[in-house]
Amino acid sequence: MDNVLQYIINLIVFVPITIILIVVSIRLSKTNIGNIGLNKYTKVLERTTLSKDTDVFVLKIGDEGCVIVSSSSSIEKIKELSKEEISNIEGLKEESKVKLKSFNEKMNLVRKKSELKEKKRWKT
Repeated sequence: MDNVLQYIINLIVFVPITIILIVVSIRLSKTNIGNIGLNKYTKVLERTTLSKDTDVFVLKIGDEGCVIVSSSSSIEKIKELSKEEISNIEGLKEESKVKLKSFNEKMNLVRKKSELKEKKRWKT
């Protein structure tokens, strides 16, 4: 009987502590995951697939950049990019993100309206 009581007390004490530790670690990992890649020295700005095993990469390395072609047998630098060209590419990417976000918001509105119409149609 004494062992059962000790077991129950251990469960009551250690299970909540374990759950609290799990929740805290998940919250900390979420904040750290959001910051991955922000302070990298090398960034892949764009990747385009030309064929099954050939890709073109636009890289930003510090303040400079370059265009690289990669295949299964070799990697070749095509062009050096200036700071202005890199900032132009980054600006275009930000604009496309904003446009995509507004498009998604509009699509969500359309979905909600169609769902409301569908509900009204089923009610009548």
